[in-house]
Amino acid sequence: MQVRVLPRALSHMHPITFRRWANLVYVDPADKLRRLRVLEREIAERLAGEELEPGARDVLALRTNETKSWREWRDAALFTYGMGLAMGKAILFAPVEDEDYDVVAKWVDGDETNFCPVQHKDLPSEDRNPNATIEGLLRDLPKRYAPSKTVLLVKLSRAGHVVLDRDWPAVPFAQLWFLWASAPGGVKWSIYGDALAAEPGQWAFDYPP
Repeated sequence: MQVRVLPRALSHMHPITFRRWANLVYVDPADKLRRLRVLEREIAERLAGEELEPGARDVLALRTNETKSWREWRDAALFTYGMGLAMGKAILFAPVEDEDYDVVAKWVDGDETNFCPVQHKDLPSEDRNPNATIEGLLRDLPKRYAPSKTVLLVKLSRAGHVVLDRDWPAVPFAQLWFLWASAPGGVKWSIYGDALAAEPGQWAFDYPP
């Protein structure tokens, strides 16, 4: 399998959109992930041996409505960091809420600055929603989104192997990517995509040290 890449900057991007994306505040995903890991370790050490209140573990795992935005930017950081390793580019990202995307990825290729909008979706763990499926999630998207050149990222938040090398329902997005933890403790992650292409690629990468 070959490594697929994110689509380059929209060749006919509207000048207003270009200026808006160019003026966003972009961050280094590796730096954000390292800071998050330090914070997680500090919290774990403080709570060692403590009896946690109901729901506290959900907060620590960023699985509440209040921590949704934090969970999404963490997944965006993992995705852009892993894609940057695969593409050999330093990819930055900026969280932003829009009609059909949650973050904008940015990288430089020679003298050209490239942008790629990314929409984030999550397949919840079985204990949270045992009836949820990837197919069900994807089939619902055309009802909610108009066709666009945005990239769709689906985070797989459940244990067990999922067969990804198959035909998928049509989605109103330019590409379809999957991200999941492929080792205990989130020390290794995997990316699969573009799932809509004839020859998707899959690779694993380590959480930034």
